[in-house]
Parts: sequence; structure tokens; C-alpha cells
Amino acid sequence: MIAWEYLIMSLPTFEAAKATQGHSPAVDVLNQEGKHGWEAVGMSVLADGSVAVLLKRAAIADHESRRGRPTRS
Repeated sequence: MIAWEYLIMSLPTFEAAKATQGHSPAVDVLNQEGKHGWEAVGMSVLADGSVAVLLKRAAIADHESRRGRPTRS
């Protein structure tokens, strides 16, 4: 069974997209976290207008415990 770890973070204030479609400071933050294995699974607008995002990834301990073992299907 896969164990998950979760992270909740706020995103930078949304700005108009740059020359590249979808490129913004908020997208840059999400892309940076994605490089570390985090996947955005939910977003909420908070009372102050900021945006919180829920991210998850497989727990590192889970990776270590399965090292060298065949994957069950």
C-alpha cells in the first residue's frame, strides 16, 4: 500500500499570464514543487482572497521500504 504525505501552501498573488501561456509566479511555485514529486490535488480561495493549494506525494519511507522488492499488482 502506498503511504502519502501532504503539504498545504499558499500561492503567490495571481497576476496576468506572461508571454508564455499559463506562466506566472503561482505556476512557477507549483512547477518547482512538482520537481520534488508533489502533485496539486486541490485548491481553495481563502477569506482574504489568497489561494491555498493541497499537494500530495508518495511518502519517502514508502519508497525505501519497497526498494528491491517486486511491485504487487
